[in-house]
Amino acid sequence: MVLVIGTVTASAHDGDHGGPGSSGPTAKSQNMKLLSNTAKSSGATQSDLAFFGDHAVAGNYTGFRILDVSEPGDPEVVTDFFCNGAQGDVSVMGDLLFQSVDSPQSSGACNSTNVTASTPGMFEGIRIFDISDITAPVRVASIQTDCGSHTHTLLPEPENNRAIIYVSSYPLGGAAIGPDCRPTQSGDGHNQVSIVNVPLDDPASASVTPYFLDPATTSSTYLGAFTFKACHDISVFKELKLAAAACLSESQLWDISDPLAPQLKWSFDNPVVNPANIDLWHSATFSWDGEIVAFGDESGGGGAARCGNPDDQQGRIWFLDTATGEFLTNYKIPRSVTDAPCTMHNFNFIPLRDRNVLVSAAYAGGTTVVDVDKLIGGASESASEVGYYQPHGGNAWSSYWYNGFIYANDILRGVDVYLLSDKARAGARKLPHLNPQTQESVID
Repeated sequence: MVLVIGTVTASAHDGDHGGPGSSGPTAKSQNMKLLSNTAKSSGATQSDLAFFGDHAVAGNYTGFRILDVSEPGDPEVVTDFFCNGAQGDVSVMGDLLFQSVDSPQSSGACNSTNVTASTPGMFEGIRIFDISDITAPVRVASIQTDCGSHTHTLLPEPENNRAIIYVSSYPLGGAAIGPDCRPTQSGDGHNQVSIVNVPLDDPASASVTPYFLDPATTSSTYLGAFTFKACHDISVFKELKLAAAACLSESQLWDISDPLAPQLKWSFDNPVVNPANIDLWHSATFSWDGEIVAFGDESGGGGAARCGNPDDQQGRIWFLDTATGEFLTNYKIPRSVTDAPCTMHNFNFIPLRDRNVLVSAAYAGGTTVVDVDKLIGGASESASEVGYYQPHGGNAWSSYWYNGFIYANDILRGVDVYLLSDKARAGARKLPHLNPQTQESVID
């Protein structure tokens, strides 16, 4: 494939119409091209992504799809698997697929129905599937975790015949508050991450260890409703034995030399601007040399239009020095998008040896690519943005770089595949697999 190297120019518009969502016409840079769209197959909200070989796993609120993306311009749906239970966060390790369930279910089976957390026998937590035959996944275990699994993060340890799963969870509403998920006025209720230890040869025998957050962790009031301490998402860097935890009111870095007993190294609660401008620390990722850690703020709980003013401090990605927690710079899309939701959402760095370029979803703001080194050097956001694509009718939940292309799981549109034709991507490494919240080895 011949790539035409280009740079960001003024927005271009085309006739791409993908349904309700972003109300304006498609806006894009000249170096970003939509190669394909695999429309979602039901009305379910589409959520996170994972990758193995030539396949992408696209989670949704009622299960997951496995796509053959060996031809990114013409992906093929290999499996459209129903297994009820939001949010459907997914990860893959060998022949095992893990799915997060954060809405109370009548059972751990895939034909479960939505119930309340007080229902006897209710299930929330992690489902585990055997995907040795990707056309016919088989559920092999359902592991209950307190307060469910809003998201989860895989730490693969094949050398120890196990997978470690960090489960982030918190009460989302009245129906989700069961006996093991109690917010309190002081914010100390629940206050934990569930660590699931999964033996690879016997997943059903998985054990759960609670990790209670450091007592100094600040409390958060979620959308004015519940006060509690919890993490929304966690990213791990296996070689560095580090975890970056987006813990709602503050971001944290953990030492996971003992993965069953993390130790807090530092926390960041935004001394640069008024802390009230950070609503919800949501996601995290590391640069591939491990020197930068990025945390995203889902300001407004994902329901607010925080991109209307590109100059304010809300809904941004914050870049910190991994060693010290020092603030380096921050970023959000440098154009006004007044549709809701619009904040920076799920993201990863392109695996490059000598520079730091990040791909991110921005909900109604589409997908953006930014040269982080330029930002740190003082360049403006518009000068640092490498490329973007904001489809009409779009609402991008997750946007990630994987093996030469950008994949976005769009809440409304399904899976979009983009080609970025720009020198900023030159030399990107290919990976055998990618769980975006899991980085295994340093690229130096």
